[in-house]
Amino acid sequence: MTLKKTLTFKADSTYSYKLNTNNARADQLIAKGVTLESGAQFDFQPVGNRRLAIGTVFTAISNTSVNAIAGTFANLPDGSTFTAGRNNFQVSYSGGDGNDLTLTVLP
Repeated sequence: MTLKKTLTFKADSTYSYKLNTNNARADQLIAKGVTLESGAQFDFQPVGNRRLAIGTVFTAISNTSVNAIAGTFANLPDGSTFTAGRNNFQVSYSGGDGNDLTLTVLP
């Protein structure tokens, strides 16, 4: 989904993100500025159960603004890691061109 303006995830909102491990394709949200209010949640929904290549980077939110994403999802801290199916991921809010939310496959 591409938005031509800023996007705000309110405190009671959830971003449902799907990643298909069978073909290594995932959702991507593109917005010109992103704000994550305290309490907003990230719902990771893996599809398939294949092991992804280590080092593969998925951009969950592409922020086209020059500013950083304001805030973090309550359940997805910057630098944290999590496991989904057969894959481990590391979270970065400064990925991509420096201000995107990315998930990188770890060993």
